[in-house]
Amino acid sequence: MTNDEFRAVESAVADGHADMARRLGISEVSVKRYATGTQPVPEHIAKLTVALLLVQREGLQKKFESLLDKYHSDTDN
Repeated sequence: MTNDEFRAVESAVADGHADMARRLGISEVSVKRYATGTQPVPEHIAKLTVALLLVQREGLQKKFESLLDKYHSDTDN
């Protein structure tokens, strides 16, 4: 994934670098590096980024967040 592709997906699914970082579970600094091309987008981040785009396009954001909450709460115990 190129930095241009990363930025295009970011603009479609997130409200800026901080929101994208939260959605990907990574630091805002990493998001900025991927967006500017100072660091290549790792394959696992590219895959997750595309998955976020699919979730958004298919209108599955609420279901996705609900499942994240369910599985995240399971790890808190």
